[in-house]
Amino acid sequence: NCYLGMNVTFCTISHELGDSKQRAGENIYSPINIEDGCWIGANATILPGVTIGEGCVIAAGAVVNKDCEPNGLYAGVPAKRIKDLD
Repeated sequence: NCYLGMNVTFCTISHELGDSKQRAGENIYSPINIEDGCWIGANATILPGVTIGEGCVIAAGAVVNKDCEPNGLYAGVPAKRIKDLD
């Protein structure tokens, strides 16, 4: 029961910080959880380990790097809750 805009990116992998010879160290895998009723706008990026709570709207172009509490409008880089939704 979610809608996704065009070009949404779900990034479930990152890296540990390596030494000066290779900064991208060992892989770190973290799942993403999108709960029911969400709408994720075009070109949004969801980073590893994030949960987007039920009924959230993620604005177009937002970069979500932390969990989103249910029923909120999140926008920006990084995404912040800008409005409570009913």
